[in-house]
Amino acid sequence: MMMKSNKHSFFILMNASLGLLTCFVYLYTWVAFSFMESMWSWEPLLSLAGSITIFIIWNVYMLKREQKRYWAQAIFSYLGSIAIFAYFLT
Repeated sequence: MMMKSNKHSFFILMNASLGLLTCFVYLYTWVAFSFMESMWSWEPLLSLAGSITIFIIWNVYMLKREQKRYWAQAIFSYLGSIAIFAYFLT
């Protein structure tokens, strides 16, 4: 089954938004709970795991009847938005 254009655009935009939300939530929990410690402490890692879980649940819901190639697009848009955020953060 092919995804319609509007649904596909929303799908890509939502995955990119989830990627940006992951960055903001990770940085917020790092600043709020362990600012002077390593970025790999428990609180930020738990927020990262939660964000990735939301990403997986969202895509399982959206892609339950779609082709497998859309998973690659979902992962690329998610990680791409994180990479762009990290690039402009430095």
